[in-house]
Amino acid sequence: MLVHVLGPLRVDVDGTAVALGGRRSQIVLATLALTPNWVVPLDRLVDAVWGPAPPASARTQIRICVSQLRRAFAGALAPTVIETHPNGYRLRVGAGELDATVFNEEVARARLLATQGAPEEAVTELRRALSRWTGPAMAGLACPPVEAWARRLEENRLRAVEERIRLELGLGRQQDLVGELEQLVCAHPFREHLHGQLMLALHRSGRTAEALAVYRRLRAALVEELGIEPGPELRGLERGILLGVAAVALPGEPVTARRRARAGDAAHPSRYPVQPSRVPSTRAL
Repeated sequence: MLVHVLGPLRVDVDGTAVALGGRRSQIVLATLALTPNWVVPLDRLVDAVWGPAPPASARTQIRICVSQLRRAFAGALAPTVIETHPNGYRLRVGAGELDATVFNEEVARARLLATQGAPEEAVTELRRALSRWTGPAMAGLACPPVEAWARRLEENRLRAVEERIRLELGLGRQQDLVGELEQLVCAHPFREHLHGQLMLALHRSGRTAEALAVYRRLRAALVEELGIEPGPELRGLERGILLGVAAVALPGEPVTARRRARAGDAAHPSRYPVQPSRVPSTRAL
């Protein structure tokens, strides 16, 4: 059995999808999946389905939803996975049976590989983890507890994407990353770290003017819409590019990546250091 929450909610048993029923049953299953192998109180399930104004029959309807889910699992020849406890229900899942848990384990392995000096293997592991996503987490299930958890999962996904890109920048793959990063900054217009990675990829590809334009656009959007300036990480990156600092990098980038970037600058005569006196300050924009 595999419970999918990294995308539309789905349960597969030996490759066959289980019919999960309507919205209420799906919200019940999704809420149980928030804390697998832990008992979820009945009142929390009621709140997830109806919010602060449940009908008088809410508890009975939750029990009906659980019965329908059990019948669906039994029809797919799945083991009993929803257990009844005195104050609620528990979704029992084993190792490898919840894709969110598998994702977290694979990301943790990738981070360990990166600290052990194996960036290629770490990138491969991160790509495997990210391939488990098939869309927004539990897409279409509109209820506050599920939506809050979905936002947390999405943040974990974006962090994994940023870590993979950081490693690939360190491996000298900047030209291959530009298109993907341009899509990411469009999807997340105020996520400064992604903008910084796009600036690095462009700068290391010999497209310094475009890298500085990325900073100017983000700064204008932040000032106009939020009334704030970019953070110190991005300001430092822009300053390094303007001053032509060798091997300019984001904080946390491995030293090996900076050395590779410095070697790349020497190998490409077109990447001349930018003279500060000839570059207008973007802070005046």
